[in-house]
Amino acid sequence: MKHLIIIRHAKAMVHLFGNDIDRSITDKGEKNAMLMAKRLLKEGYKINKIFSSPALRTMQTTAIFAQVHGVEETNIRYFDKLYLGDTLEFNETIGWIKQNVDTLAIVAHNPGVTNFTNDSVHSHIASLPTSGIAIIEMDINDWGDFEMAPKKLIKVFTPND
Repeated sequence: MKHLIIIRHAKAMVHLFGNDIDRSITDKGEKNAMLMAKRLLKEGYKINKIFSSPALRTMQTTAIFAQVHGVEETNIRYFDKLYLGDTLEFNETIGWIKQNVDTLAIVAHNPGVTNFTNDSVHSHIASLPTSGIAIIEMDINDWGDFEMAPKKLIKVFTPND
């Protein structure tokens, strides 16, 4: 059994100047990301590996989840495809997983995370909010089977739950 944890980045500063990719998370975003990382552990899910967008806000969110879950830097990878990625690009990224990873987290952006979740489990989540988490379960041994495997949406939770 494998689990995919889909995480939308923490609340970020309003984009007034500079590049969108360089936006930092807010203090509230940092608090919510910490809360959600701990809640994920409390729910019984320990992340083994994290794939993240290279945007500053996703890197900061990734660092918080990595710290709480004890994910070493060698088990974190950044993919440009996850910055403005669609379902196809998310699926391609998952193809990089080794079989020994039971729980993978993807930290990325809307609308990508919401669309990918909905496309993967044929559901309709209106919008995954900042620091929101969707947990998908698959009965597979090899991540290469992810795209075609039946998947189940186990839970969606947000900082406001």
